Amino acid sequence: MSVETSAPSATGPGQAGRRGRARDFNLLWGGQSISLLGDQVCILALPLAAARELHASNLQIGFLGAATKASYLVLGLPAGVWVAWIGMRRSMLGADVLRGLAVLSLPVAGLFGALTLPHLLLVAFVVGVGSVFFQVAYQSYPPLLTSGPDHLHAANTRLSFSESTALLAGPGLAGMVIAACGAVRALFADAGSYVLSIVTLLAIRHRESTPEKTARRPLWQEVGEGLQFVARHPLLRPIMVCGALYNLGVAMYDSMIAVFAVRHLHIATFALGLTLAAGGAGFPLGSLMARRLASRFGIGPSLIIAGLPSVAGLAIGAAAYGGLSVPMLTAGTFINGIGQGSFAVNAITVRQLATPEPMATRATAIHRFVTWGVLPVGSIIAGTIGDAFGLRAAMVTAAVTATTCMAPLGFSRLRTERVLGEAAR
Repeated sequence: MSVETSAPSATGPGQAGRRGRARDFNLLWGGQSISLLGDQVCILALPLAAARELHASNLQIGFLGAATKASYLVLGLPAGVWVAWIGMRRSMLGADVLRGLAVLSLPVAGLFGALTLPHLLLVAFVVGVGSVFFQVAYQSYPPLLTSGPDHLHAANTRLSFSESTALLAGPGLAGMVIAACGAVRALFADAGSYVLSIVTLLAIRHRESTPEKTARRPLWQEVGEGLQFVARHPLLRPIMVCGALYNLGVAMYDSMIAVFAVRHLHIATFALGLTLAAGGAGFPLGSLMARRLASRFGIGPSLIIAGLPSVAGLAIGAAAYGGLSVPMLTAGTFINGIGQGSFAVNAITVRQLATPEPMATRATAIHRFVTWGVLPVGSIIAGTIGDAFGLRAAMVTAAVTATTCMAPLGFSRLRTERVLGEAAR
């Protein structure tokens, strides 16, 4: 990849520092790789528990998906400032404790026959709150554990590869666990993955500095500075708008895919898990392709190239029907995964390299506020369309909505931005 790099230091302390950062990064990487597998159980189990055990309607399932992401609208903007004040590692630890306890409460309630839809909605919201803080810290942390843009790109590739591996293995594993012990009891596995994540975060030795209380400025003043920075940036702004449009469509798609497959296409839960797992093989392939695309075409054009399969895959999945349902869902998920895997690595690297460290958590939080803040809206829209016009209409609308994300990329500086270095800031 054509980015500016720093010459490696030959000194002993420098090498020791790099080894320490590598150790800490590997702990972060390993812990989250396990946690991501557990999350796949939760993603599949929550809507299935609502549909099968609580007999929820399509609209109620849409609200369940919205509850998971509603916290990005409520807390998304100030979260970046709070994470900077608290510290990234401590923010991730607190978020994992909160999410683990919330998820654990569901199978415990299920054992006593006390599970209700309001309980599911509350846990979905609490998990979303923890995810806001975790994701802001998690996506801002790698630059502190790496040295130079090339190492950062490689680190993001590994993190994205873990996410893609979870998408590949997770749905199949989740389907087997749910088929064996039920959707609610399967959530014990997700709660256990949070415990493992907490252990690895506690083992990280790196401690980032946090501002003194006397140096902190009013919350909304710091938020305003972050908003101005992202809104005026020629690279960060189009990536953010693209992400918002794409995620609006993906939220509609994801909130209905399990119900669409089971109720409309009559695919068994276990088969659905295997189908999504097989299709998910595209994500790791896309992650591994990201660096080569950036080197061959440039970091900006690589994002546009990756956007094409991202939206095409959703269209194929939405069109699945009859005897071709399983192969079409598999192909659509695979093609979508290639695009998403490649786009994610390069987009995150652009954002990290283009953002100065003092602005890192605020810029990440603002990006998440905008791009994830649309997720609850998409879930509710999909549920409404599903109830009014059917699940097929909801899925097609989702695919069409996601396609609009290509416009902000094509009309921005990204289409000619080949090399990214200090000038991008």
